[in-house]
Amino acid sequence: MIDRVDAVILAGGGEIEPGTGVKGMLNIGSRMMVEYVIEALDKSKYIDQIVLVGPEAMKENCMIQGLLFALPGNTILESFSNGLEALNGSQAWILACTGDIPFLTSEAVDDFIDQCREREADFYYPIIRRETAEERFPNAKRTYASLRDGTFTGGNLFLLRRGIVERCLSVAAEFIKYRKNPAALARLVGFGMLCKYFFGQLSIAEAERRVSQLVGARGSAVITSYAEIGVDVDKPSDLELAKELVCE
Repeated sequence: MIDRVDAVILAGGGEIEPGTGVKGMLNIGSRMMVEYVIEALDKSKYIDQIVLVGPEAMKENCMIQGLLFALPGNTILESFSNGLEALNGSQAWILACTGDIPFLTSEAVDDFIDQCREREADFYYPIIRRETAEERFPNAKRTYASLRDGTFTGGNLFLLRRGIVERCLSVAAEFIKYRKNPAALARLVGFGMLCKYFFGQLSIAEAERRVSQLVGARGSAVITSYAEIGVDVDKPSDLELAKELVCE
C-alpha cells in the first residue's frame, strides 16, 4: 500500500532561451518557478521528504525548512540518482517531478496518488486527455498522442517503488538514447507496437503491458483531470502564460 512518499524535484537544468539561466530559478510573480512546485509537494498529505536537485545558486535562494538538496548530474538520470542519494531511504515510494510546472497544486498531487493507491503496480505515470488540458489551459501548446482510448498528453510526475529504480533508469536511458532514431526505437518497443501507434490503434492497456515487459515491473497509466500536472514551461510563450495566470 502506498502510504508516505519521498519526492525528488529535478530542477537542475534547461533554459527557455540561451542565456536565460536555469528554468526553475526564473521568477514568476514574487517567487522562483521551482518554489511553486515545492509548495505543492509540501502541502500534499502524502509527501514526506523533499529533495531539490539543482545548482548551488538555487539552494542559496531557496532556504526552506526541512528541504534537502542535491547537485545535478550530466543527465536527467544522473540527477535523479543524486536526488535519491540525498534521501535517507525511509520511504518505499518515490515521486519524481520536474521543477518547471508552476501550476502544480497539492490537490493535483494528492489526486494522482489517490488514484495510484486504487490499482496494483510498481510505477505510475499520469496522462491528461486533450480536452481536459485545452479546457483548463487553452493557450498552452502541448504535444499529444492519439491512442485508441483518446488523445492524451503526458504529465510531469512519475511515482515508482524504490526497489525498481535501477531497472526503470536503465530502460529510461535506452528510450532517451534512441528517441530520435526510429529504427532503433522500433527494435526496442517492437515494430508492431509502433505501427499500431502510428495508425491510432494502440490502447493504453497495450502500452502498459509493453512498457511493463521492458522494465520487468508492472506499470500503470493514470488518467488525471488535473491539467496542471502536464503544463510545463519550455519556451518564452509558456513563461509569459505562467506569469499571466499566476499573477491574476
